[in-house]
Formats: sequence, structure tokens, C-alpha cells
Amino acid sequence: MVASRWRVCYCLDAIGCSHAAGGIILARIQELLTFLSSPITPPLITMVNYIAHPFYPPDIDLIGYAANTMSIPVLLSVFALATLTIVGFTSAVLKKINPSLSRQDKMLACWFIFSGCIHFIMEGYFVYNHKIMPSRLDLLGQMWKEYAKADSRYMTMEPFVLCMESITAFAWGPLCYLISWMIVANSPYRHPTQMIVSMGQFYGDVLYYTTSIAEEVYHGRSYSRPETYYWWGYFVFLNAFWIFIPVFCIYQSYSVMAAVFRQHAVHPGKKSL
Repeated sequence: MVASRWRVCYCLDAIGCSHAAGGIILARIQELLTFLSSPITPPLITMVNYIAHPFYPPDIDLIGYAANTMSIPVLLSVFALATLTIVGFTSAVLKKINPSLSRQDKMLACWFIFSGCIHFIMEGYFVYNHKIMPSRLDLLGQMWKEYAKADSRYMTMEPFVLCMESITAFAWGPLCYLISWMIVANSPYRHPTQMIVSMGQFYGDVLYYTTSIAEEVYHGRSYSRPETYYWWGYFVFLNAFWIFIPVFCIYQSYSVMAAVFRQHAVHPGKKSL
């Protein structure tokens, strides 16, 4: 009887948490619809008079904080230009060293090079400078401070973000470069490695999303500024690439490896790789 009551209480609590999380998501969607139907107004003009920094929640204490000197359009343009340069240069090199690559493999090789740069350079920069991020005024530091308007955990040495980014930068980053080479070389180790890295990317991104949302659900504490485009544009959109593309890579590698095992089951004496 006690066990049954415990199960009922647990189920009710889980249902309540699901409703709370659903409420947060619905509220965010309503904010997005309101934003899309209203004119854009400068986000920081009224806030600068009341807080010492533009991050949320306003009560976080950032020692040594220095405001960005580069404008938002400049920072976003530099990031977009760097992305196009990396992808364009990688694509040109791939055509030269292995013109027989399929279009899909070329795209995935470009993805892993780009992903490796984001992990090892951008996220590696954060891990190395995590104690002094609020004061950084170089290009990468200002990019991180712009992104942190959507997730202030990058300014506060939050343990989960630091641990997750450390693994991402120094494990998945170099392995992304390795996978790109494996794709070009048609290595038999490509798909096992691709599945491991893609699973790590997917799992890390899911935890990244859910820990932030759970903080808002359970404690009413949001790490994103109230302007809708920070949460939807920076937090949701930019990180969604590391959800959907790794899922495709996992599916691809799973299918290839499953086909090899099926072939081995039909022809047990035949070498498949």
C-alpha cells in the first residue's frame, strides 16, 4: 500500500513538472509571436540605467566586467564571415584532394571541420578564460559576452557549463577533425568514431538545453535576457544545429554498421571491411 501511494505521488509530481515545463515553452512561444508582430526597439537603453551589466538575472555579480566595444552587427558579421570562410575553404580543399567524394560526405566533412573549430577554438577559449570572461575585450571574448546575453552561465563559472564545454572542446573538438580526415580517406573507423562523437554532441546539447529550462521551471530563474530574439535566436537556434545534424550522423553510422553485421550474418566467412 505504501509503495502504491509512493508511485501515485511520484507520478503526480512528474505530471506537475511536465505541465510546468510545458508552460515555460508555451510562454516562450507566445513571446516569440508577440515579438514577430511588434516593432523592434533597442534592448539596452532602459536597462543600462539600472544594472551594471546586460546579463540576466540582474543580481549576478560579475567582478571586473567590461562592456563590449564592438557593436552587435560587427560581431555577428565577423562570426558569419568566419563560418563561410571555414566552410568554403574546406569545400575547396576537399574537391582537390578527393573529388570522388559524394555530396553528402563533402557536406559532413565540412560540418565536422566547422564543428571542430567551434569546439576547439571558441569553446576552448571559454574553458581557458572562464575565470575572467566578464573582463575579456578581445574578439572571441566580446563574441562570448554577446552570446551570454542568452545564457549568463558563461559569465559566472557555472560548474555544469564549464565541465560540459571542457569535454566538448578537448575531446569532441580534435575528434571532429579526425572524423573529417576519416571521411576523406574512407577509413573503416569513420562510422564508429562518428557515432561516438555525434552521440556526445547530442547528449551534451540536450543537457545544455534542459538544465537551463529546468532552472526556470523549478526556481523561476532565467539566464536569458527578456528580449525574445536572445532566447530563440542565440540559445535555441544556434545550438539546434548540434541536435539535428548529430541525430542524422548517428542514424547514418547506425545504418552502415547494421548493414555490415547483416552481411556478416549472411556470409559469416566473408570479410566486410
